[in-house]
Amino acid sequence: MYHAAKPTSTLIRAHLVRCHDLRCEMPTTVTQHGPIPVSTTLFSTWCRMQELTMPLLPPTTAALVGTGLLILYLLATRVNSFVRTRHIPGPIWAGWTDLWMMRAQLSGRFCFHLRDANTRYGPIAKIAPNWVVCGDAEELRRIWGVRSAWTRPFWYRAFRFDPYKDNAFSTVDDQVHEKLRAKLMPGYGGKGVDNLHELIDRQVAGLVSLLETKYLSTKTEFKPVDLARKVQYFTLDVISALAFGKELGYLAADQDLFSYIQTTESTLPFMLTIGFMPWLLKLIQSPRLKFLMPDIDKVVGIGTVIKTAHQAVAERYGDKPLVKRDMLGSFVANGLTKEEAEGETVVQIIAGSDTSATAIRSTLLFIITNPLVYRRLQAEIDTGIEDGRISSPITDAEARNLPYLQAVIREGLRMWPPATAALPKVSDKDQVVCGVHIPAGTNIAWAPFSFLRSKKTFGEDADVFRPERWLDIEPEKYRAMDQTVMMEFASGSRWECLGKTVAQIELNKTYVELLRRFDMTLIDPTNPWTSFNAAVFIQSDMNVVVTRRDS
Repeated sequence: MYHAAKPTSTLIRAHLVRCHDLRCEMPTTVTQHGPIPVSTTLFSTWCRMQELTMPLLPPTTAALVGTGLLILYLLATRVNSFVRTRHIPGPIWAGWTDLWMMRAQLSGRFCFHLRDANTRYGPIAKIAPNWVVCGDAEELRRIWGVRSAWTRPFWYRAFRFDPYKDNAFSTVDDQVHEKLRAKLMPGYGGKGVDNLHELIDRQVAGLVSLLETKYLSTKTEFKPVDLARKVQYFTLDVISALAFGKELGYLAADQDLFSYIQTTESTLPFMLTIGFMPWLLKLIQSPRLKFLMPDIDKVVGIGTVIKTAHQAVAERYGDKPLVKRDMLGSFVANGLTKEEAEGETVVQIIAGSDTSATAIRSTLLFIITNPLVYRRLQAEIDTGIEDGRISSPITDAEARNLPYLQAVIREGLRMWPPATAALPKVSDKDQVVCGVHIPAGTNIAWAPFSFLRSKKTFGEDADVFRPERWLDIEPEKYRAMDQTVMMEFASGSRWECLGKTVAQIELNKTYVELLRRFDMTLIDPTNPWTSFNAAVFIQSDMNVVVTRRDS
């Protein structure tokens, strides 16, 4: 008799219990009692075999047997995943391994790989054993519907900026999500928020001032500027001013304060990649392993922003809370707890600045590289100023009444959608999408570059930046195109972007205030920028020459 056998068995069973607690969502097998996760069935058998055999084996043999059974278990789940989705077209190896999806995520062209999968295999394409991508706007709107049977899967937990606390974007609990949205929506919509437009105007003026004072080229002075970086300073100051009532100061400093941008650009792609590995995400976010993880507040860059957010939140709670009519004040007034407010303010900064910056940068690039569009937009601005229809600064209402500006904004969002993360949904029941049977538990991602370049919706020249497509068309055609483009904000769904109103105000004001004053020219049209997509866009080196317009 081996005296070590019993404690070894006990330790292994304890380890298996922990593994059971951390196991990922797995495919199901259907029985007369309904779907049962394959992982549960196999795992139960595995545990029973361990109980029967481990007391009879020496430690080394027990470890080898356990390892063998684990490998067998993993192979069985892969085979099961392949069999249940073998009818769905896609890359051959995507049926067996996550490598195709992981490679796409790390390639810097994630959104384009998804589009290419739809182009080659159809509106539904398999991209991993338990993942498909949908490129059909109509079906996606149905999946995202308010009364849809689809919900958020575990992938969203990657957006826990505090690994142990959920926010409105990371939670997969529909009831928690709806309650948080109810508390957040008034503030994001500007209700109970004083000077929302004025705060944005102040940051637009800050961007204009930075270009005028430091980067204005003349006939005798050449002062190139990375417009991509300055735009990100602008969006960071906008969202922090709205969130805390005071901007972080990026435009004034004209530098990456706290190395925040550098840190987020290096960590966000990693975070989103981990979202495709639920087992690893669960380990990282496990409170039991907290002692191994760095304190998020002490991480360079993002940690400083988190501490700033927490300090701002702390002032609004306690015995003598600071009461202000800003976004944070609205959150507090609508019942957000201190812990919830800490999470949501961080999400505001990270999510609210990157997507807006991408939208502004990409649309400016399309404008600069299309002389006819450039001249027509400036002519509309000039005429509006001469007719007294454009104030200084322009108001949101005035901007909405400029038809060509609105066409340019929509065409920019269509051509280069800023939100390109997988944003998957999952159903606990078998579904049919685009005529294809989707087994329960399958994650279905979206591919915005597929449906936003649809020739059926936008015409044969859908790959061309042409704002004129939005003008002088039938109302039904306009609504169909607008509804499709506004999917970038998940409009009309229960997951609609909370920052939609703020983003639209930013876009309405920024282009007008820049183009009424400046002319911009790319320094190297053959290499206009560096753009890396890992579900979010990381863009830099958009080097331009800015000159003052002739009066």
